[in-house]
Amino acid sequence: MADNRVKDMPDDLVGAAVLFDLDGTLVDTAADLAASMNHALGAAGLAPAPAESVRHLVGHGARRMILRGYELSAGRIPSDAETDEALARFLDHYEANIAVHSRPFDGAVELIESFRARGARMAICTNKREGMAKLLIETLGLSSLFEVIVGADTASAPKPDPAPVTLCLRETGAQRAVFIGDSDTDIRAARAAGLPSFIASFGYGPLTLSADATGLFDGYIELGSMIENALTEGT
Repeated sequence: MADNRVKDMPDDLVGAAVLFDLDGTLVDTAADLAASMNHALGAAGLAPAPAESVRHLVGHGARRMILRGYELSAGRIPSDAETDEALARFLDHYEANIAVHSRPFDGAVELIESFRARGARMAICTNKREGMAKLLIETLGLSSLFEVIVGADTASAPKPDPAPVTLCLRETGAQRAVFIGDSDTDIRAARAAGLPSFIASFGYGPLTLSADATGLFDGYIELGSMIENALTEGT
């Protein structure tokens, strides 16, 4: 039935956009990020930290992961020099191993393709550095699905500031849009930009503001109808 609707209304979402957070929303990247953190810790002579212990920090950047890794492994906060050295090692390792285990969440690619077929434009709005985000998407073979990729270093400020979201809207030329994320940061950024937000319950969080989201979803198979209702309401 869905395929028939796409054929019947191929252009009904022209002028609309779907904005995705990246880590924990579109792609499951935690294992590769934790491996790079532990590589940096190991180079400093420290034991590895449990991957699950830093999962909720993924959306806050590599530096936060390094600081937490030191806390867990060494029982202390690293000096600025130690942090800078570990961060450089982290980034070098991650760039070389960016998609060893990382994969899109089940159903994400199919959902994106179905909305693109109806004229919607796709954007990534992430607190990952833009270069790393583009490398990940390219390595996974997904570059053709997105018109815009905005990273933490692209706009004037990272999420939860609305600047990256509004930049995505300008770059896509969208007249209406929704934001798909997995954390309080995404909810706050979408709300500040005036967009409805749909939040992945399976993501990395932290998620304490779920009541402020437009909706929660447990898998991409149920997200399609949420996006469609939000983008077509009042049209």
